[in-house]
Amino acid sequence: MRAGAATWSQDGRPLGPGFAGISAQDRLMAHLYITSLPSVFIVGHPDYVRVVRLRPLGPEQTEMRVEYLFAPETLADPTVDIRNAIDFANTVMLEDADICELNQQGLHAGPHRRGVVMPEEYLVAQFHEWVRRALAAA
Repeated sequence: MRAGAATWSQDGRPLGPGFAGISAQDRLMAHLYITSLPSVFIVGHPDYVRVVRLRPLGPEQTEMRVEYLFAPETLADPTVDIRNAIDFANTVMLEDADICELNQQGLHAGPHRRGVVMPEEYLVAQFHEWVRRALAAA
């Protein structure tokens, strides 16, 4: 999150009153990931929830579906523009999709032993470990 942002939105401003019971530290992070490997992650923001599902369509094609869940009072408020959050998340996810496509092209480049996963990519590291465990158990 950029400094001063309260949620994942174009301008960083929250949409609606937000959810009750969120700690000050969680509000500072402005998101919490829950992952159901291999293909679903739920992202809780202080003011809405984003659910992303990935469905393999073949060895080199994946469908991504995204749902945005807002509190009823947020949706009922005519002053709230939910596109502020949706457009921002879509921009980030489309950038991620472009990177994934480039990465897939790189897989056709020949032998590759290993790459570097940044600390911010802890979900990718968790997925790699999940695959390793599944292959070892097979």
